[in-house]
Amino acid sequence: MNKKIVLAFVASMGMLMASAQDIYKVESLVGSDLNGTARFVGMGGAMSALGADLSTMNSNPAGIGMYRRNDIAATLSLTTQPNGQSFMDIDKSRVSFDQVGLVYTTKIGSKLQFVNFGFNYQKRRNFKNYIGIDNAATGGLSQARTMQNTAFMSNGFVDLATDDGASMVPPFTYLGYTTQMLGAAYDANGKLYYEGYSADAYNYKRVQWGGIQEYDFNLAFNVQNQIYFGFTVGVHNVNFHSALKYEEYALVGGQAAHNYYSRNEEQLKGTGYDFKAGVILRPILENPFRIGFSISTPTWYDLTYDAYLEQDSPFAQFDDNGNQISPNTYNDATVDDHDYKVTTPWKFNLSLGTTIGKQLALDAEYEYADYSASRVSYPDYDDYYYWSDSYGSTKDMGLRSEIKSQLKGVSTLRLGAEYNFIPGCFLRAGYNYVSSPFKSGAYLNQLVEDSPAYYYQANTDYVNLSAINRYTLGFGYRSGKFYVDAAYQYQHQTGDVFAFQTQANDAQMAAEFPMLGSGGSLAAQKVNLNRHNFMLTLGFKF
Repeated sequence: MNKKIVLAFVASMGMLMASAQDIYKVESLVGSDLNGTARFVGMGGAMSALGADLSTMNSNPAGIGMYRRNDIAATLSLTTQPNGQSFMDIDKSRVSFDQVGLVYTTKIGSKLQFVNFGFNYQKRRNFKNYIGIDNAATGGLSQARTMQNTAFMSNGFVDLATDDGASMVPPFTYLGYTTQMLGAAYDANGKLYYEGYSADAYNYKRVQWGGIQEYDFNLAFNVQNQIYFGFTVGVHNVNFHSALKYEEYALVGGQAAHNYYSRNEEQLKGTGYDFKAGVILRPILENPFRIGFSISTPTWYDLTYDAYLEQDSPFAQFDDNGNQISPNTYNDATVDDHDYKVTTPWKFNLSLGTTIGKQLALDAEYEYADYSASRVSYPDYDDYYYWSDSYGSTKDMGLRSEIKSQLKGVSTLRLGAEYNFIPGCFLRAGYNYVSSPFKSGAYLNQLVEDSPAYYYQANTDYVNLSAINRYTLGFGYRSGKFYVDAAYQYQHQTGDVFAFQTQANDAQMAAEFPMLGSGGSLAAQKVNLNRHNFMLTLGFKF
């Protein structure tokens, strides 16, 4: 496919507007890790009915009403992904400051006994993640196949050689054209289409880092030691980074040849806020059994996305006179300050807890959030809403339909126990299960109708995550006003990685252009995303 292509549009493409909005980016903003104080983690996050821990102001704000003394604590953690591959100078293990908080108690009277104020910072989600795949077979497919699909629109292929046409295709598709991974061709009837490069295998490496930090401000009440209720305002800070290196090659005489490279660096920053309310009831005053219920509003995020993309193909570059000027063709693009909004779903939590004497505390809870109810929209000053629907709405209706069809409700089960085996010493254990947010066969659709997401796609890869199983152990020691807690968390999760996908669009492609055929589908690569997490909390109650 060594063709001449006139790159007249390159000089005018200093900046490309690309979008980070897709079902996978949305999912990363909805989900959360098991994080907080070491006591909370050691019990698998199951403390919403037991309360009296700083981290419960996030899961059930009423838990802060259980406090009768002031409390201040801070937590450090060490997280490692043993099967990860270091990349971009990001190590497999990292120490982070995960939590700091305080509670100030105010004793009132006989009926309304306490009014408590709380603040807690904790890392809500740790994006640190490594995926490395070497020498995976493509079955003759190529990332250029996805570029080829995204050059296709309902009214046929656009002419990528024109300024107007190039502005109507995703950045990675335009780069595929300028680096000759795509080439203009005509069928027997003279109809224009684009054919793509073919490969035998690929190498893929991606690293992510950063996280979502949450700052919770809490007000909680204790009514006669029988009814506890509280409210939390949460402020979220998003700081996400990723880097990807992708390589395709064909085998010639048993040796790798005709290498094609692409690289992608992304950054997503922004803020969000939500509100939570909760109640804990003791149905029988003399009995320690408790029932808790909490509700969390959606988190409303305002986000800004930046990225850098580059591609380097093995096809020679020529000038306008047909003279070869380079043995390969290279081009890059910059994504600059793309703004959009994400609204996450409502979340509901039901918990049961009790104590047995002074030795044993137990808690079990269930939480539900319908990920398919997430929404994407655009600022009022932005013209992207023009593509959403004909009524001038800022909501992305096309992506809304995509989210609804590919994401689903997520259930979380938490179980925890604490045993006071000798005075001042505690053993803890917990289990935490989170179901997969993706429906079977979910994929990164590059052709979302009625959505700006189509015109601003910047990547082709995605990961379908499995359910999460977390197993936790903990130890605590109390001496006077001081305490120290330690916890270990093992998180088991796998994923199906796709560097690109073609299957979703092949039927439409084949109907319009029979010479392209069905094209097939890239096989998933199974990856192990297990993590080990060690935490240490130092606290002071007074």
